[in-house]
Amino acid sequence: MRSSFIFLLTISILFGCSSSKTAISDSHAIHSLVASKQIEFTATSANPTVTQSLNAVANSGLIPPGSTISRIDLMGNGNYLKIFGDSVSANLPYYGERQFGGGYGSATGIEFNGLPDNYTQEFNSDKQKYTISFQVTDTSDRYTIYIDIYPSKSSVVSVNMANRNAIQYNGNINAIKENE
Repeated sequence: MRSSFIFLLTISILFGCSSSKTAISDSHAIHSLVASKQIEFTATSANPTVTQSLNAVANSGLIPPGSTISRIDLMGNGNYLKIFGDSVSANLPYYGERQFGGGYGSATGIEFNGLPDNYTQEFNSDKQKYTISFQVTDTSDRYTIYIDIYPSKSSVVSVNMANRNAIQYNGNINAIKENE
């Protein structure tokens, strides 16, 4: 009798402590925000690809205070990535290495403004997130952008480039205000 009680108690604790997976409703605000294509992403941190050269920069003391070489704080930086209708624009700082010849031009960060190629957006109901992807070409590089948007409006933006190492940004999204 006692062993049955202990067994049932153990099973109850195991099932009681399991995480719950709550699906977001179809009327959740994130659905209408993504569908509106009026989104502004603001990065709070950058996660560059760590290389030997980037480690040398960190060792020389050139990264901002409170940052590590694998996570650079961007609070108060004024960066953005915007999706507005059929256009996209970005001004994000870049920390990393150029892989091939050629210059950065006048833009040292990730800067573009134009129409995206291969724009897709889909909702993954298993992971409860939206994924938006597109490509943009400017005079200095070709960018492939992946944006994961969660119901809490937290987001992860991954940027792959033809001539530079990849970088990832963590931050939040909001609706673009009418006067912007």
